[in-house]
Amino acid sequence: MFKTLVARGAVILAFLIIGAGNAGAAVPPDERPPIRIRVIHDRFVLVPVMVNETGPYSFLLDTGATSTMLSPTLVKRLRLSTAGSAVQETATHAGRVALVRASLAVGSVARPEVEVIATPLDAVRALDHRIVGVLGQDVLRSSNWWLDYEGSVLVADTQGRYLPRGLGERVAVHWQAERPAVDVLLPDRKSLRLVLDSAASSPLLFREVAGTSASADGWARLTTHFGETRARQVMVGPLRVGALVVASFAAAMVGDMAADRAEDGLLPTGLFEGIYFDNRAGAVIFNPRRSALSDAP
Repeated sequence: MFKTLVARGAVILAFLIIGAGNAGAAVPPDERPPIRIRVIHDRFVLVPVMVNETGPYSFLLDTGATSTMLSPTLVKRLRLSTAGSAVQETATHAGRVALVRASLAVGSVARPEVEVIATPLDAVRALDHRIVGVLGQDVLRSSNWWLDYEGSVLVADTQGRYLPRGLGERVAVHWQAERPAVDVLLPDRKSLRLVLDSAASSPLLFREVAGTSASADGWARLTTHFGETRARQVMVGPLRVGALVVASFAAAMVGDMAADRAEDGLLPTGLFEGIYFDNRAGAVIFNPRRSALSDAP
């Protein structure tokens, strides 16, 4: 999911993508170095992706999206074959979108003939005009990943070779409709299940949460591909995630618009210095020990 939440009268852009295609086996690791990423607007991660052995192209990394997306311009340029259609859902609307087939590679991880969504990416490209795609879980879940904001690198750890190095506390992941979620605790010990979303600049809640208070900003505007509505801003927290404490923050409350969602909301991964996604075992490590990156394999 991609969205951006800033101050009073600001815009939240939110896209929840439900697409086709299951994660496949990762290509065995080679000796390539970590993938250099660009972190823009202090939170959004741009990663180089090869498409049909061309590129690399700039993609927005989105751990909250189930399916990868490509701009129609790139689809046309590469003459990608069609693969039917799927339903694209946002917080307020749903609509049918076209699917195409493409072979994708991120560092040493490759997925041949993935069914991805072809859709205009105007809101995403507003962040950076070079973006031509959004990288989702149909590729990401095929490997372990270390997203290091502090070092501006993404590491594909297909064999889990960093896990024995004492990276930190492991927190269980609960997959909610192919999106990784963790359980967090509020001060009253109430538990919330939040999707870890690398394309979220600020938290989003899908239902009322006891103990929240009105934000000084009052409201935010929620804009999607299909429409626009207002969402209240509330103060939440502090949250406890494993042994870590996340300070109180302002969140958008969409309430009844997402009442059918199993999870309680979204937690931006940009709130942390880095996250190790152990997709093989279903766990994450927040703020992993960065010195392990320079240790000998």
